[in-house]
Amino acid sequence: MVALPLGYYIDSTEVTQGQYQTWLDTSPSTSNQTAVCAWNTTYTPSSGWPPTSSTLNYPVVYVDWCDAYAYCAGVGKRLCGKIGGGSNGYSDYADATLSQWYAACTSNGTYSSTGFPYGNTYQPGYCNATTNYTLSGPGSAAVAVGTLPNCQSTISGYTGVYDLSGNVGEWEDSCDSGSATGQWDYCRVRGGAFGFGATSSSVFACGYGTNGISQRANAQANLGVRCCAP
Repeated sequence: MVALPLGYYIDSTEVTQGQYQTWLDTSPSTSNQTAVCAWNTTYTPSSGWPPTSSTLNYPVVYVDWCDAYAYCAGVGKRLCGKIGGGSNGYSDYADATLSQWYAACTSNGTYSSTGFPYGNTYQPGYCNATTNYTLSGPGSAAVAVGTLPNCQSTISGYTGVYDLSGNVGEWEDSCDSGSATGQWDYCRVRGGAFGFGATSSSVFACGYGTNGISQRANAQANLGVRCCAP
């Protein structure tokens, strides 16, 4: 993890398949999940599992919000949420004084909500993201975590946190409360992801919040997790 000047830590990369498998090997119980996850009966990714020797350093995907939340807690961390503790408000996703994830991405507001972890101007090729997506071109698949050296801040105290833009989207502990069981609540997914088919860089910006898109039970090929602490 990287210790940020704001007094908390954030994973330097997205959680890898190898890290997630190590946690699953401890046989974590689903019986003591937070109440909004009572419907979740397994932490095993819903597709593309188990990992192979060649994918251990790639981000884990096909995990829903509850899987992400349980993983972070299970390894002594927490799903990135509100600075100081607890969930971040669903409408506070672009507030560097509140959101752990957003503060890390913008280097504590040094960059704007339309900026990126490396600066305010989109730079093609810096991160695993593209506005010229093709089925076989750049940005069409995940890459191993931390392998794009330009996809990080250059601001002292915020360097060493990779892939906050592109690669896979990252669940945030920031949800509404629209459904009775929690399963269909909308939760923030941060950073954009490969395969978006984007024509604008805005979906890869720090302030992109996927409003009304990602429900807690969603598990997708380009959706993963990053943890914070405390």
